[in-house]
Amino acid sequence: MQNERDRIIIKTLALFKKYGVKSVSMDDIAHELSISKKTLYVHFGSKELLIEQTVNYIFSEHFKKIGRILEKIISPLEKIILIYHYGINRLLSYDPAFYSELKKYHVATHICYENNKKTIVFDIIQGLLEEAQKVNEIRKDVNLELFCQLHLYKIDKILANPDFNNHYGTQQMLNHLIIFNLRGILVKPEQMPIYFPIEE
Repeated sequence: MQNERDRIIIKTLALFKKYGVKSVSMDDIAHELSISKKTLYVHFGSKELLIEQTVNYIFSEHFKKIGRILEKIISPLEKIILIYHYGINRLLSYDPAFYSELKKYHVATHICYENNKKTIVFDIIQGLLEEAQKVNEIRKDVNLELFCQLHLYKIDKILANPDFNNHYGTQQMLNHLIIFNLRGILVKPEQMPIYFPIEE
């Protein structure tokens, strides 16, 4: 059952996704929740704390979804594609200001964001790539950590650009950011289709 703190976080996240972090005030959040600002401050002593808990909630949901994907009986490469389909879909749903404002005005929370992102890219995704390399799906001469650094780690920054955010859909971004790059390091690239449809 959803408690009051979770209800506040979920509503706050919806506002941040739509308007960014800076322009949403504690007054706005209280009004949206139909509670007093005093009540809001009982649960979260500052906007900074609410932002921090909201980002923690975002990654908690991400790790739950990734965990379900990892449990699927499919190849490591298919798991990667499903993880990034989910991730790109989520990133495109946020106002681009969310990421830039988080970095500019909320340094401690942004560091937490980056640390969670590193865990996803360099522990989970790189681990899946290593599995694929061990079974000879990925060429042995590929430096997987460098591949992740060059092609995967900064995807959120690319998608925070309004030109990408507003003009391309999830499938196009998935193909061009993930699938085409993966094809380039495969032993048999022809075995991965150029277009990889995902059921929503």
